[in-house]
Amino acid sequence: MALKSMHAESTEACVLRLVNKSARSINALWVDFTGEEKCYQSLEPGHARPQQTYTTHVWRLRFGDDQALIGEYAGQSAVLEVQPDETLSIVPWSGALPQPKPEWGEYMKRGDALGIEIWSYACVDVRAIRIAEHIVDRMLAAAPVDVVRRLVAGGAVVAIIARCQVTTDIPAHAFMRWAEGGRDTDTTTRGLGGTEESPTTSCGEENLLMEDDKFYPSENILVHEFGHTVMNIGLTSEDRGKIKKLYDAAYAAGVYDKSAYIMENEDEYWAEGTQAWFNATIRTDVTAGVNTREKLRARDPGLATMMVRAYGDGTWRYPQDSPGPLRMKRRLPDSSEERGSPTSSGGSSGEQPVAPMAAPDVEGSMERVRLAASAGGAGPGSCMSTCLPGGGGTPGSGSTGCGALVWVGLRDVVLGHAAHATVKMS
Repeated sequence: MALKSMHAESTEACVLRLVNKSARSINALWVDFTGEEKCYQSLEPGHARPQQTYTTHVWRLRFGDDQALIGEYAGQSAVLEVQPDETLSIVPWSGALPQPKPEWGEYMKRGDALGIEIWSYACVDVRAIRIAEHIVDRMLAAAPVDVVRRLVAGGAVVAIIARCQVTTDIPAHAFMRWAEGGRDTDTTTRGLGGTEESPTTSCGEENLLMEDDKFYPSENILVHEFGHTVMNIGLTSEDRGKIKKLYDAAYAAGVYDKSAYIMENEDEYWAEGTQAWFNATIRTDVTAGVNTREKLRARDPGLATMMVRAYGDGTWRYPQDSPGPLRMKRRLPDSSEERGSPTSSGGSSGEQPVAPMAAPDVEGSMERVRLAASAGGAGPGSCMSTCLPGGGGTPGSGSTGCGALVWVGLRDVVLGHAAHATVKMS
């Protein structure tokens, strides 16, 4: 009888370390709850990659060229090592991780958007928490109910990477520190999308605030990474099959420049399309010029139809209430830029701001901010966490305190107030 992953109350999180010492590439495939194999990783000879999973989930290793089965495993954390003679050895492993730095404070839930929790260490500015809530809320405001339900049931979470942290400092991504060979997570990313096995979406604090973002000043990364999560968890396998067919057809027909990042694979096709759907990027290199909903409809109507399936066709666009203008970095004529690397902006350090954004229309969106302020306090580690005399003040009350301070700060953030567009954080 073929094994398949199981839902079980007794299941525990664990980490597998996949090591390829053979001369052939190998694929790591998760066997889902229906028995279907889903490829999560490919390892070249000499490479090692970690994989977060659960003790009741089944994994198979196959060779990449002929798909021959090497072996399968389900259980506690272990090292799965494909030997030079192409046999599989399995050794128990503690999977111990470095401890967080004391100055980061506690890692905890700090917000919620439609049942999708927002987590971070205490050192993350509370404004970034509120902005993350707002973006997720707006992205899903017109989404079909079944998409939101699957995201919540699948444990989708958003985690914010503090300015002083790297991607693998987020507990859900810490297992990626054990990778050897290939792309380095911490030097090439400031955020990751969620999957069924690891449902945490992450993004950088500086990108949410649009303050001193040296990595991605021309786009919102949460929209991109949460787009991955919507595809991987919120949509059905049938939906994902349609996206794969659309990607294959677009690639074959040359709908986009094949060297553009949007053509990297069906996952980036979807995530870059999501950014265009919400006008959350001003870049044209990675999307072959498609960076707005209107351009996406005109260039790729099939993908636009799937965007409606996932997000609906609401009126929200990211620039309506971005905390600051998106900016393009200057690049030298011979420089190149890879979508996945925050350190590959190339060229000089000067920035060219795009035209100022129009005044946002955020009618109805302030209720969330008022509720957040009424809770009192900005949270530890925030630049607004120091209470002023007369604590407990509320907007219009004439008193001053944490509540009033937070409300004013968040109001300005959500409205994209010019004061916050120019503030520089230490």
